[in-house]
Amino acid sequence: MNCLADKLETVGASELLWLAPGGDAIDRGRLAAALGTVDAEAWRGKRVALGAMPVVEFVATLTFLDGLAEAILLLPSEETAEAQVQRLSEARIDAVLDSTGLGFAQRLQALAPARSDASSTARPAPLPTTWLLPTSGTTGVPKLIAHTFATLTRSMAERAPSAQNYRWGSLYSLRRFAGLQVFLQSWMGGTPLILTDEGANVTELLARFVELGCNALSATPSMWRKLAMHPLFARLQLRQVTLGGEIVDQAVLDLLARRFPAARITHIYASTEAGVGFAVRDGRAGFPVSYLALPPAGVALRIDTQQHLCFDIDGTWLDSGDVVRVEGDRVFFLGRANGSINVGGNKVMPEEVELVIKELPDVLFVQVRARKSTVLGNLVEAAVIATPDVVFDAAFKKKISSHCRARLDAFKVPAFVVQADEFALTASGKLARNSAS
Repeated sequence: MNCLADKLETVGASELLWLAPGGDAIDRGRLAAALGTVDAEAWRGKRVALGAMPVVEFVATLTFLDGLAEAILLLPSEETAEAQVQRLSEARIDAVLDSTGLGFAQRLQALAPARSDASSTARPAPLPTTWLLPTSGTTGVPKLIAHTFATLTRSMAERAPSAQNYRWGSLYSLRRFAGLQVFLQSWMGGTPLILTDEGANVTELLARFVELGCNALSATPSMWRKLAMHPLFARLQLRQVTLGGEIVDQAVLDLLARRFPAARITHIYASTEAGVGFAVRDGRAGFPVSYLALPPAGVALRIDTQQHLCFDIDGTWLDSGDVVRVEGDRVFFLGRANGSINVGGNKVMPEEVELVIKELPDVLFVQVRARKSTVLGNLVEAAVIATPDVVFDAAFKKKISSHCRARLDAFKVPAFVVQADEFALTASGKLARNSAS
């Protein structure tokens, strides 16, 4: 398979693709017919940017352009106008599509279910379209990463029998790597995807997933914690639980295992730079050290002299920027190398300290960040949300500090423990590290 549209020619027209906002069920035949109403040659070889538009318009436009356009740039919704202008220049974009896009959403509404018209869906031989994806910028300045349909789906199973009855829910913007991965996994596996427009709140998302029978969901550990605090979370009946995008700690794995005892729980390591790297399904944080010798997805791994995890991508070693540590038969993630806090010349990984604090059962959320110091440059501050039954007093703060002192070097122990009401998440469901003080 060379592009998204190839899938429409290999699967039955009546197979359900998407459950769209508003309740419309879109099958492959309707999509194929809608794509055939736009002149493909007019877009062949173009460099196109996709901005904000209804989610159905976005996925139809993406499917249409892949294999036709020379490049497709996905513009994140949270970037400023100035940043987007820079992106367009950097990517040498010919045309920007936003708002109503090419009008596919309207065409789909006008078409009958399972319509298939082979003559209208004929397309030129596919080009190797480059997908330009901005990194999240969680711990630094976002940059553009080039991929193709093949590199983005290299480790995804195509129509796995075990996944045929899944109905995936889409939590994130499809213009971000995390949301795109869920879309592509659904597409490759031949499983319906519950689409949601950008800007929907947690209540709207969960209500829609419950109503439409979502039984497969992917989220960051931070988002899983946020979902678990909502009353509607208990009504989800999940068979597949996927985590990724942040370090997966044992506490969140145990939480999900208790709530969904019959579900398969999968921790996926992926990054915009590398694409999907590997998956872990044994219910333990980190990944087996045996993956370094026998990588499960066929992508070679190694740990360099700086303790960074590296991937062999088509013969080139790529530094992921993730710092890891080997403990016995396990490799654990400590955090992003470019996100460390400098405390008197010592580097502190915020995620490492967070993982220790999350071991306490009365901690719901924690974010570790830098706090300016005239003496040491920075000190470590932990902003914490406790469980509802906890009194956030001096004794509770002391409990956190004592636990950290028993598990961490002295310079890593938070000098300040403060109460937080909520935490900002990025468009990809990660803690917004740049918002730290």
